[in-house]
Amino acid sequence: MILNAALLEADDGFPAPADATYQPGEILYLSFHIQGYTTDRNSRLRLSYRVEALDPGGAAFFEPLDGKIETELAPQDAKWMPRIRFSPVLPPTADSGRYRLALRVSDDLAKTQTSQELAFQVRGRRVEPSETLVVRNVQFSRQEDGDPMAAPAFRRGETLWAAFDITGYRSGEKNLVWVDYTVAVANAEGKTLFQQPQPAEDKGAAFYPRRYVHAVFSLNLERHMVPGEYTIVLTVRDRIGSQSAESRHKFTVE
Repeated sequence: MILNAALLEADDGFPAPADATYQPGEILYLSFHIQGYTTDRNSRLRLSYRVEALDPGGAAFFEPLDGKIETELAPQDAKWMPRIRFSPVLPPTADSGRYRLALRVSDDLAKTQTSQELAFQVRGRRVEPSETLVVRNVQFSRQEDGDPMAAPAFRRGETLWAAFDITGYRSGEKNLVWVDYTVAVANAEGKTLFQQPQPAEDKGAAFYPRRYVHAVFSLNLERHMVPGEYTIVLTVRDRIGSQSAESRHKFTVE
């Protein structure tokens, strides 16, 4: 049987509270013991196990753990319980919901099997899905990872920080994502004052599909800028799905 199955606060730590909530990108620490197995006449045991990490829809978000235990027990090992550990990592773009760790152990001598599930909650960032390429959640701040500004207004000489999400792109083989974006700044008359010379690119494959691409950029606002209203023009491209989209966002310089 499976015994003492629990998510721990850290590797070899104490069990986490039953109502613990986990964040995208966090490492999980699973531990459990196996008890009640069969041994043959030579005091040998043969066990196999599999642990799957599943998202709310039942899809694996991390490579399953498969293993075998085949060993001969000494007399003093009569009460020995094998311990299994598994440390999957939650996807960086994990959505909110109820996730599961599915445990299965087989006694290969007795031809029996037992299973158990551990459920836990994940609180992810809200990024509204889209069928087509789109920019979401544009936020301005005065510093990297700073508090979002409800009404983005900056002084001349300050640094403008902005973050946004790209979603609605197509994925390739092995969940390959390939998107890029350019940043431009236009004044109140629509004249382009700045154009990023080369697109910023995000390209990579992953075991689990990425719901969105999170991007951050900064602009140094020159001291001689004329006070007034300006517009950030974001142009994003999906290189796999052959899509493009433009998004405009206003800010003021005082």
